[in-house]
Amino acid sequence: MASKPEEKTATKPSFFKKKRVKQLTVLVFVIFNILIIYWTASKELSREKTANLEGPTFTWWLLVLAVAAFICAMAADIYRYYILIQHFTKKKDIKLAAQTVFLGRYYDNITPSAVGGQPFQIHHMHRHGNIDNEHAAMIPIIAFVSLQAAFVVLCFLTIVFGSGLVLSDVTYAASFVGILLMAFAPGTILFFALKPRVAKKIASAVLKFFYKLHIIRNIDSTEEKTLGEIEKYAQTVRRFIKNRKLLAKILALSFAYQGLLYSIPFLVVRAFGGDVGYLPATMTAFTIQAAITFVPTPGNAGAAEGSFYLVFAHLGSGNTFWAMLTWRFFTYYAFIALGGLVYLDMAYHRRKNSLNAGHPANSTN
Repeated sequence: MASKPEEKTATKPSFFKKKRVKQLTVLVFVIFNILIIYWTASKELSREKTANLEGPTFTWWLLVLAVAAFICAMAADIYRYYILIQHFTKKKDIKLAAQTVFLGRYYDNITPSAVGGQPFQIHHMHRHGNIDNEHAAMIPIIAFVSLQAAFVVLCFLTIVFGSGLVLSDVTYAASFVGILLMAFAPGTILFFALKPRVAKKIASAVLKFFYKLHIIRNIDSTEEKTLGEIEKYAQTVRRFIKNRKLLAKILALSFAYQGLLYSIPFLVVRAFGGDVGYLPATMTAFTIQAAITFVPTPGNAGAAEGSFYLVFAHLGSGNTFWAMLTWRFFTYYAFIALGGLVYLDMAYHRRKNSLNAGHPANSTN
């Protein structure tokens, strides 16, 4: 009898500690973003002695085009997931596809180096979409690889055809380094899918190393399960690649998403008075993203704003601060807001269902 109160008092501090850590993390995250905005604003004021921040002039129809580009990009991304979900599960669920996209982008932008999206997408599709673990894991992987492949190809093409428009040798070199970094993950995934024997040998060696460190206890069953999952993964990817029609659809939508999203910098810079062409603006946007992808901050915060402001302030005139804020809204804050709305919607329906379950008389209404 005496042990029960001890258990309760032992669990309370850990609960409140976790809650405080979470609240502190959110607070630091918000303060960090405010400081970044303040820094770019102060740079704008020092660069332009006129009151650029008080009343920026802009071309409204270019901002409308930027909004349209963002909406079309998201529609292309949602349709990619809709097609993949339908292909692997035979389900036609546009709501699940939209939730998966928004939650993936949300976690990409609140986790360091944008590496949190796929695990949460897998969890969401398995738990809320009733999709088995194998296909719930495969859908985000295929979506990720196709999107990265589209980015690498478009980035390479903009550099090749716009090589004379690059700002500096540093920018030119950084773009190629960025391409290699962005191509590494999808290239590795495809290599292991097409060469499962190599993947199995590497996985087996890693498992045996962990077994020697006493991290893994039952090496035989763990190795058998892991190698079996690798084989199933490789077979699924090979079947997907052989389906030329499906592959063409996913790649076309991936190229559309990247092309639309990276047209936004050109539209917002021109909307706020910048004198920049489409190709240098798009190429610069690709270069910036490639260079900052692995910056270890949530959503690459800080590096994105700073690099965009410094590069575009040099590339063209105009209210670069407001262009930067608008661009970050479309590529950062909007994803967090959309993911937050999905969470609120899910919480509302979960609470509504629990209330209905607690009041059977009202459930038939």
